[in-house]
Amino acid sequence: MRRLSGVVLAGAILILPALSQPAVAQQPAAQPAAQPAAQPAPQPAAQPAPQKTTYEGDTAIVIYAANSGKDADYEQVIAKLKDALSKSTDPQAKDQLAGWKVVKLSKPLTQDGSSTYVHIIDPVVKGADYSIVNIVYAASTDDEKRAFYDLYKGALKGALSQWSGTVVVK
Repeated sequence: MRRLSGVVLAGAILILPALSQPAVAQQPAAQPAAQPAAQPAPQPAAQPAPQKTTYEGDTAIVIYAANSGKDADYEQVIAKLKDALSKSTDPQAKDQLAGWKVVKLSKPLTQDGSSTYVHIIDPVVKGADYSIVNIVYAASTDDEKRAFYDLYKGALKGALSQWSGTVVVK
């Protein structure tokens, strides 16, 4: 049970950026009896910055399960990630791309047989954001963001585990 709660917590941490899109509810404003002449338009509230995913140490390993039958969709998510990193003007992005490998395991780790993908990040770029959603969104239009979110949400079953640490022997 303890391992399961750890897996659930790791999954929640990795999926949170995808699900943390701010929603703004607007309520009708009460109308005063007499309106003054010209009032400046109210400024929209600043949206909070998206949550970053960073790793400590030299190497990170993150294991994801794809939804059954959605391997091609998950691999398309990874292709979009690679494309966004390669097109980014952020100097850290090139280093992230060079050190980020994704391996599809020959034997799944889930009981239902969902495909398992292992992300191996070596070396970790200190302070860089490894949120897949944030990286792809940075290179996307609003329409592309929605399409990507739908693809990502449909393909990803969840994160199974993550580790990061320091290399002691090469």
